[in-house]
Amino acid sequence: MRQRRIEIVIRLKGNQQSLMNEVGRTSMHRVLRKPCILLILVVLIIFLGFPCSSLARSSGQVYAVSLNGEITPAMSAYVTRQIELANLSGADGVILKITTLGGLVISALEITDSILESDIPVVVYIENRAESAGALIAVAAETIIMAPGSHMGSAEPVPYSEKAVAAISGEFRKLAEKRGRDPLIAAGMADKNLDVPGFPEGRLVDLTAREAKELGYTDAVLSSVSEVLEFLGWDDVQLVEVEPDFKVRAAQFLTSYEVSSILLTIAIIAMIIEIFMQGFGIPGAISIIAFALYFGGGFIAGNTEWWSLILFVLGIVLFIIEFAVPGFGVFGISGIIAVIIGIIFAAPTPLQGITTLGISLAAAAVLIPILYKLFGGPRLFQRLVLHESETADKGYISKSDNEYVDLIGKTGKAVTPLRPSGTIVIDGERFDVLSDGSYLSPGTVVRVVDVQGSRITVTAEE
Repeated sequence: MRQRRIEIVIRLKGNQQSLMNEVGRTSMHRVLRKPCILLILVVLIIFLGFPCSSLARSSGQVYAVSLNGEITPAMSAYVTRQIELANLSGADGVILKITTLGGLVISALEITDSILESDIPVVVYIENRAESAGALIAVAAETIIMAPGSHMGSAEPVPYSEKAVAAISGEFRKLAEKRGRDPLIAAGMADKNLDVPGFPEGRLVDLTAREAKELGYTDAVLSSVSEVLEFLGWDDVQLVEVEPDFKVRAAQFLTSYEVSSILLTIAIIAMIIEIFMQGFGIPGAISIIAFALYFGGGFIAGNTEWWSLILFVLGIVLFIIEFAVPGFGVFGISGIIAVIIGIIFAAPTPLQGITTLGISLAAAAVLIPILYKLFGGPRLFQRLVLHESETADKGYISKSDNEYVDLIGKTGKAVTPLRPSGTIVIDGERFDVLSDGSYLSPGTVVRVVDVQGSRITVTAEE
């Protein structure tokens, strides 16, 4: 019985093996009959067999990004974009070359966030100086390398306030702790009231290359980018040098304190001259160009919103309407407010906008009298100052107050715009009058309706 069971098992195994062989021969036969399927299988095996090595291979590049000059929204956008591109291209790392006296804290924070979020190492190389906001960016890097003679620090916020100092020094502490550096030294760069051992009391921390090396705030002191590459083990990679393009440079130039103040001063002076000149001339064109450069720089830098420009244009329109309406009322005040708000919020920060506008208004107040003294004449400022003498040979006469009473009911013609004051002619004689509140253009026939002393009131003759 046992022998029969063994025999049955052997037969079953033999039949199973025969069946498998038959299936294998049949399957292989079918595959061989379809070479396209076989080719696809081979390609898939090759592709799926080596995915990791292909995708993990680096580009063999290191980006050298230059941060040279004031840290503005334009510079922030440029630097963060280059770090992003380096990550997308699979670069081995980024060398951020810094030479700056500082700039806007909010722009510096955008760059520090980009450094912290980068999947590849971002190395800061201080070529000359990393002051103020530049020091904040440097502390965010895992590796800091300084050139001989360079320094970093002095990051006290301007304008100074206890709240601003606390916030900035807190950022320095946070970044220093994250990178394993002494947070007290970092905070001392922004807060001079901290007692930092080894530094004078009441002064901001500013580290030379040698001091930074001793205190662990630089990993090496090297003279060139090539030495930096060798130090980091990147001596066999391709260096991709990146410099700010014309757009970034233009935005940097136009949004700086000095240039924006000059542009606003020119625009305001030219606008005032144009307002008090007949027709549209060169001052008006100069004003438009200066305002366009002021707002255009903000748009290029990315810190100006469309609403500020629209508000500014609306203010100008309201201001023009005011000139066509007698008196100084809602249109004029609303226009001035809209223009001021538009100018302020077109700047990188409202504080910079207020400062720039204040400087420009003060400069305009000083320069306008000087320009009048130098160039004042029959064309320039002709409507700011009375140039004609009211003499008898030109039709002007002097009368006592009682003699004007007989003018009531008489008609004349306006020889100047009445808005509401102006000049009319009655029987060949000129009189300074006031309209009844409406704007009257030159040539309008008017009638005298009231006389109060030397005050003559007229209305349009219907």
